[in-house]
Amino acid sequence: MGTDRFRWIQPAELLEQSRLMRFRPEMRPILLNYFGLAPGMDVLEVGCGPDTMASYLAEGIAPGTVTGLDLDEEFIHRATAKAKQRGISNVSFVVGNAYHLPFGDSHFDAAISYTGIGVLTDPVVAVQEMLRVCRPGGAISIAEAVTGPRGIHFFGIDSVLGEEPFPGAQRYHELMQDIQAAINTTPISDVGSQRWSPPSMFGLLGTLGVTRIRLNAWGYASAPDDERVSTAEREQWRKAAYRLQRRSLEELQNSYQTRISNEKLAEAITLTDTRFRWLRNNAVYDWEAGVSLVASGIKQWSL
Repeated sequence: MGTDRFRWIQPAELLEQSRLMRFRPEMRPILLNYFGLAPGMDVLEVGCGPDTMASYLAEGIAPGTVTGLDLDEEFIHRATAKAKQRGISNVSFVVGNAYHLPFGDSHFDAAISYTGIGVLTDPVVAVQEMLRVCRPGGAISIAEAVTGPRGIHFFGIDSVLGEEPFPGAQRYHELMQDIQAAINTTPISDVGSQRWSPPSMFGLLGTLGVTRIRLNAWGYASAPDDERVSTAEREQWRKAAYRLQRRSLEELQNSYQTRISNEKLAEAITLTDTRFRWLRNNAVYDWEAGVSLVASGIKQWSL
C-alpha cells in the first residue's frame, strides 16, 4: 500500500453511520473484554479512520487514553474535530504509517486494529510494528469483518429471493453477481494481502509469537430506520451508501480492470437508482448484518 498518501475507498460518513449500530453502548464491556482492554490503559488503534471506534473505546477505559493512527489525513482531521466537539479528552489522533509507527518501543499498554490490518498488502510488518510499540505483557488485538466471498454478510433487500421487491430486482442481482465475480478474479492494487486474508489474522498472530491467543466473534445489524438513529442520520446514511455504490460502478466504466461491458455497467447503475428510490419508501427491507472476528493475545515478555 502506498506510503506517501492514502485515501480509503469509502466516504467518511458511510463508515461512521455503519459503525453507529455496530458499536452500541451495551456492546462496549463485551468488546473491551474481547480486545483485552481495561480502565487506565494507554491504547493505540492502528487504522482508526474518521474515528469510528477510538472514542467509543476511550469512554470505556478512562482515565486511560486511546491514540488513533491513520494514513488518511482527511480522516484524522475529521476524527480530531469530532472528538473535540464531543468533549472526549482522553483520545487523540495522528497521521502515520502502519509500517513505521511513530512511537518508541513499549510505548503502549495495548495495540489494536479494527478492519485496518486486513486491507494492508503486508500485514506481517504492521503487526510486528504493533508488537514493537506494545509493552511486554500488553494486549495485541486484530478485529476483521468476515464478509464477502470468504465470509458471511446479509443484506435485507438482497435476501428476498424468488420475487421482485423492486422493479428489475432479478436483473440487478444477475448483473451484480457478474460484476462481483469479475472483480474477485482481478487483483485490486495495493489492497489486501495475497497470503493473509482478514479471517486468517488468528493464524498471523500465532505465527508472530503472540501468546495466550483468544478468538471471539460478534454479530451486528445496521438499519437506517432503527429507532436509535435520528432522521437526519438516516438520510445521511442512505445517501452515503447510494453514492458509494454508484461511484464504484461509474469508476468501473472508466477502467479496463474487469471484463464487464460498459452497457452492463450502465444498466447496473440505472437499476441501482431504482433500488435506492424504492428503499426510501420500503424501509423494512433496508438493513444489513455481518460478523466480525476478534483475535487477541499477549506480547511475550523478553527472555
